[in-house]
Amino acid sequence: MRFWALLISGMVLPFLFVSTLSSNRALLLLLLTALLALRPGFRVFCVLPVFFLITTLTINDRLSKRLSFSDRNMSYEIEGVIGSLPESTGDVVRFVFLPDVVVTPIPSKIRVYWYTDRRAAKAKSNNVPALRAGDHWRLQLKLRPARGRINFLGVDAERWYFTQGVGALGYVQAGKNTRLAGPGFFNLQHWRESLLDQLIEKAGDTPAFGVVAALAIADRRGMLAHDKKILNATGTGHLLAISGLHIGLAAAMGFYFGRFGLLFLTVGFKQRFAIVLPWLTAWLAAMAYAALSGFGVSTQRALIMLTVATIVTLSRRNVHPLLAWLVAMALVLVADPFAPLRAGFWFSFIAVAVLMMVFVPRHGPMPFWRKIIYAQLGISLVMAPLGMYWFQQASLPGLLANLIAIPVISMLIVPLILMALLVLWLPGPVAGGLLTVAAYSAHWLLLMLEHLSSLQPLVFSSTRVPGLAATLLAMSGAAIIMLPRGTPGRPAAWLLILPMLLPNGYSHGRTETQIDFLDVGQGLAVLLSNQDYLMVYDTGPGNGLISKAGWDMVAGTIRPMIKATGKSPDLIVVSHADLDHAGGLERLNAGYPSARYLANLPRKRANTPFCKAPLTWMGGDLKFRVLHPSTGLPYLGNDSSCVISVNGPGLSLLLSGDISRVVEQRLVDRGLEQHNILTAPHHGSSTSSSQALIDAVMPSWVLISAGTNNRFGFPRKDVIKRYSQAHIPTINTAECGGIRITTTVNGDFKIKSARVGRRAIWRWPADENCLKYR
Repeated sequence: MRFWALLISGMVLPFLFVSTLSSNRALLLLLLTALLALRPGFRVFCVLPVFFLITTLTINDRLSKRLSFSDRNMSYEIEGVIGSLPESTGDVVRFVFLPDVVVTPIPSKIRVYWYTDRRAAKAKSNNVPALRAGDHWRLQLKLRPARGRINFLGVDAERWYFTQGVGALGYVQAGKNTRLAGPGFFNLQHWRESLLDQLIEKAGDTPAFGVVAALAIADRRGMLAHDKKILNATGTGHLLAISGLHIGLAAAMGFYFGRFGLLFLTVGFKQRFAIVLPWLTAWLAAMAYAALSGFGVSTQRALIMLTVATIVTLSRRNVHPLLAWLVAMALVLVADPFAPLRAGFWFSFIAVAVLMMVFVPRHGPMPFWRKIIYAQLGISLVMAPLGMYWFQQASLPGLLANLIAIPVISMLIVPLILMALLVLWLPGPVAGGLLTVAAYSAHWLLLMLEHLSSLQPLVFSSTRVPGLAATLLAMSGAAIIMLPRGTPGRPAAWLLILPMLLPNGYSHGRTETQIDFLDVGQGLAVLLSNQDYLMVYDTGPGNGLISKAGWDMVAGTIRPMIKATGKSPDLIVVSHADLDHAGGLERLNAGYPSARYLANLPRKRANTPFCKAPLTWMGGDLKFRVLHPSTGLPYLGNDSSCVISVNGPGLSLLLSGDISRVVEQRLVDRGLEQHNILTAPHHGSSTSSSQALIDAVMPSWVLISAGTNNRFGFPRKDVIKRYSQAHIPTINTAECGGIRITTTVNGDFKIKSARVGRRAIWRWPADENCLKYR
């Protein structure tokens, strides 16, 4: 047992550091450790360092295979296979592409984006054709490093790219993009897509079909955003990820199928295979279901744990449950060394640990219904701190929701789907009928969960990110509470959990203002907050839709930052209608209907006044004044951007939108005052940031929001040169990630870079200019 614990520790510890040893040093240390292990007395002490160093080498190998910045924006003709189910959203199709030949700098896995040609309807050569999983293509790809947007909270795309082994992002270019061949017979993704076609044919028009597809083949592409929100609020999202519960159900069906098969064997074979056959069919059924899910990470974990249980049972050895748990975790780590970076790894194994702890022998019998409630209570209580740490959310109605949802999904919906999969290829209405009942059951379950989600209090859905130590402390307290009565210190364990339940929010002083200049790629979104007020200026890029085809930066970037303030927005301003500034307006309006809105759009929006001068208002001790456009001016696109001057104790900020030199000169002529912080107009375009504006504003800092390697070349070199000649430092989100500026009444400024502050092994380094903003 000690060996397995040390192995696990050695494979997890490297991910707690922000950098790794060089491969040469790691190899040298590994050799020295191996020599030391030749002495029997030292072997046990070498387990942890050996696996620590092996994991370090594995990490370094994956880092070395990423496309480097020196090779960015280069175009290549690459032949390969579509390695995932293509996902279509709006005007882009995304999929994983696996090159046939991997040579530097081409990585082994590329995440490809194929956009439709919106510039010319006649240019049919770049229209997206029908793409099928497993097809063999020759593509003209422009490759970029797998670098993502990074803010102080929210989605960490770089970690996802790293754990998935994505070495580059590829963008299909116009040219000879040719389908070379169809999928091979044994291509798993092809069979999954064919199965999905059958599911759509049988029950594609039923409500909650997205749930059926998710439970049948782990395809969540059809899930509605509203349904995902309900599942997150009720803590039931795990039930739609094919994992231990679902693999266990498939194994149970396989087990009883094997028991049924024993009836057809002779007495001698029955005695010989009475145990082996049911467990073998259980394992095969679980393997088949895992294959349908594409052998996702969660199914791999469940399959490995089932394999351990099968081997233990067939070997007829008495193995301690804790040893089996450690062996399963160790095997998962060996199969996937990057599993510790996935939330599901920790949630699944901790849940199993809680169940082991709950079902240990206790004094006196416990009814079955009470065991179920007690088990779910234990999981909910222990998982709440982990949910706050990983997702900045825990679910209060999750206990009741899971008590209802788990039986419905495990005893009704999943069995119906599994039975439908067995008869899916047979003619007749049986499969369609089973899928229809499953879909309507899922629909009614979602309606019930929607009512429960309204019980979610703000303190659980709007929380700061607790530190790792605080999270472990709270989880320990929850585990102690679940121990039997009479355990010493059990009542005092609540004190370990109490800090997680306290209201949160940035601790703004009365005279402190915080500016969060978000990294949203090629777009703009700014949060301005103090103790009494929160304003959102621009909503980041998106396509302006909240339907299935909609995309924006709200859910993954803007909303987590809003939640961290502990308050809802008082005002949301959209400077102008360009979708890199207004892309998330509809989503924010749906999420924060009580906020006040100002928007400069071509047509007036209901309950949304225009943002025009000389409008003024107060937000706590901050004074807001609209400088442009004036009332009566027509909508002029970028030049209709709402320019706002913000002044308060120790702060003067000019929010400039996408104005051009013409508007800049107009502002200067009207007596534009000095501001110590300026958001660079139009992302640093050459059409803006005139010398007249710079001389009038004379800022101490200029903030630039631009996408990494954006196609416009923003910020332009001539613009940076003008600011540099005026001795004004510029801070670019493409280099530093999200930027946070905290000001006080004394005029003190504290600037932080998210790319510097959220350093990690997988993180692309910040630019040298950003390192001082710690």
